[in-house]
Amino acid sequence: MKSIYDQIKDLVILSKTILIAGHIDPDGDTLGSMVALKIILEKLGKSAEMFSQDGVPENYLFLPRSAEIKKAPLLKEYDLLITVDASDLTRVGDLKVKAKKIINIDHHADNSNFGDINCVELLSSVAEQIYKLAKEFNVEITEEIAQGLYVSIITDTGNFRYSNTLPSTFHTVCALVGSGVIPWQIASNVYDNRTIPSMKVLAYALEKIKTAKNGRLIWSTVSLSAIKKKKANHEDLISVIDYLRSVKGIEIAVFIREEEKNKIKVNFRSRGRANVSKIARELGGGGHIQAAGTTLKMPIAKAEKKVIKTVLKYL
Repeated sequence: MKSIYDQIKDLVILSKTILIAGHIDPDGDTLGSMVALKIILEKLGKSAEMFSQDGVPENYLFLPRSAEIKKAPLLKEYDLLITVDASDLTRVGDLKVKAKKIINIDHHADNSNFGDINCVELLSSVAEQIYKLAKEFNVEITEEIAQGLYVSIITDTGNFRYSNTLPSTFHTVCALVGSGVIPWQIASNVYDNRTIPSMKVLAYALEKIKTAKNGRLIWSTVSLSAIKKKKANHEDLISVIDYLRSVKGIEIAVFIREEEKNKIKVNFRSRGRANVSKIARELGGGGHIQAAGTTLKMPIAKAEKKVIKTVLKYL
């Protein structure tokens, strides 16, 4: 029987129209893997579109080919849809296209195996899978490919601080640096571009910190009105959850923000044995053991009560 990567290659070669889709609220793993995969497919003589319903956050616009990522597909039907970093097809958003075949490339334990080919491996990031794909395809890892994959890995491992960091992760990173990646430049592009409004809304979010269970649970809730008052945007709040997670003695960190009226985004992070993916799934979301999220359709005060009540059951 052919390997999963050989099956992917066969299907790619047979396909004339290809769409690469990432999940809603795209992160570094999604975006970096998308651009890397597009370039790899080009090396095989295949062109592909890239789709992200929510576009590209400003701090990832430095990624090669990021300008080619569109909020709406050009066609209504494709020979092949390749999803990256999406545990379920609904995670790519409101994708109103038909696909004859679907390749599902993901690293989430709760993946629903929705593809015709499901390449699901519990690795640090989708980047490790895309790297393996390139090697199986005998595609040279160019500097552009390496940049995309390196961004994917550092963002999904929290700069190698999370438990999903594996020996294979460092093996891959070593190869990427050998292909031209300059780690400090990538880190600076991703993390060192804060605006004054982003600093002000971060300070506000940290002032709103609450705790429970003797400090084992920490959370902060930020309303849309507060975000607007600070002249900030939702991208400015991405790092809040990491600050909450860094507090000594916590087991679970939660950040709750109002994206629009009655649409609440919730991020979970854990340290130790707490499995926040179970919490997120109970609330209609999903993710990893130590990093997960969900979206709730309700007023923010009600959402905060519901989320914290649910989290407390796991502590």
